Amino acid sequence: MSVETTSSPQYRRAGWWLWLTLTVIVCSVVGLSIRNGQERSVTGAYQSAVVHWFAGEPLYNMQGHGFLYLPQAALTYAPWAFLPHTASELVWRMCMIAVLAGSLSRMTKLLGGEGRWFFIATAASVVLAWGCARNGQSTLLITGLMIYAAADLSEQRWWRATALLSLAFAFKPLALVMIMLAAVVYPKTSWRLVIGLIIVGLVPFATQRPDYVISQYQACVQNLDVTFKVGETGYWAQFFGMLQVAGVDLPSPLRTGIRLVAAASTLLACWQAARHLSPQRAALYLFSSTACYLMLFNSRTEGNTYTMVGPVYGALLAEAALVRKDRRATAWMIAAVVLTLSNYELGVLFTPRDRAIWISPLVCIGVSSYLVGRLLSEITAASGRTSEKGSDERLTNDISHARAA
Repeated sequence: MSVETTSSPQYRRAGWWLWLTLTVIVCSVVGLSIRNGQERSVTGAYQSAVVHWFAGEPLYNMQGHGFLYLPQAALTYAPWAFLPHTASELVWRMCMIAVLAGSLSRMTKLLGGEGRWFFIATAASVVLAWGCARNGQSTLLITGLMIYAAADLSEQRWWRATALLSLAFAFKPLALVMIMLAAVVYPKTSWRLVIGLIIVGLVPFATQRPDYVISQYQACVQNLDVTFKVGETGYWAQFFGMLQVAGVDLPSPLRTGIRLVAAASTLLACWQAARHLSPQRAALYLFSSTACYLMLFNSRTEGNTYTMVGPVYGALLAEAALVRKDRRATAWMIAAVVLTLSNYELGVLFTPRDRAIWISPLVCIGVSSYLVGRLLSEITAASGRTSEKGSDERLTNDISHARAA
């Protein structure tokens, strides 16, 4: 926990100004691109899916691009899709940035961080969120929902965490990783999450005829398979894509095995954090582990997807600088943010443009290792304090028994 200072409110306000600045810049760029007919956005795929859904038409093109999500994503985006085009594009980005900013504020307060903590974490998150916000990718939104859910889990708000994770899953299937971790690490959420996912699965039947909904579920499974295969064969900003750039192309069974080992290790890390650390620290490690796992082992990770680890890098940077006062760790986390932000610009200096994806996953491996080191250190310290407390209690009992005798 960092110490509250007299300048803390000013730093917190400065952090909110950074989020406002990002919103203004993104909306200005998007507005100009619409006016000039040079839009650069993925929201067209969301918009098209909404139109196709209510018209009872196929959502998927089975080519590994375009609309790649669950049918529910067509429904969750509908409130924005029905707005006039320019308003839709701008309000969508405003809402996503607001959710992410609010979740980061919640996380910093949860961890006892003061204004400087929020400002540093915000600075890291804002610079990594730029590309994703400009393109209108829902990764921004689900990141914020997942952070809010982690905070609610730490406070045993089981139903609210369930609702947030279920909504995140409806927007993007990536949230399933955190849902599975939460169900195991927090057993009281398991049956609630099952109910939440069942509700998510049934909602489409309230908006379309059953045969159409079933056909789109079937098409979704086929499209996800195509999407996964495209991710396995191209150069994507994840662990296996990084290896491909280095000339190492692992066979599919070995990739699956590595993913399973990484998933089990992630679960073990989150389990240990929940058993040995405070609920607040455990929540931080739950979200951080989920984000790092997704960056490295989701087959379709892009450069903009690293928006999700912005809050992770920011939190680790703030703690290194303000709590631990570790210059080496602070420098490393600053470098992690800069290198991730400059992934493409630096990558093309050493590799062809289509292969300039390797710096972000390489950095994420380094940050993940640092995260594991921090977790082990905290668990060791917590175990030591527990042992000392137990020894003190035993000594007190021995003295009491001796006096009684």
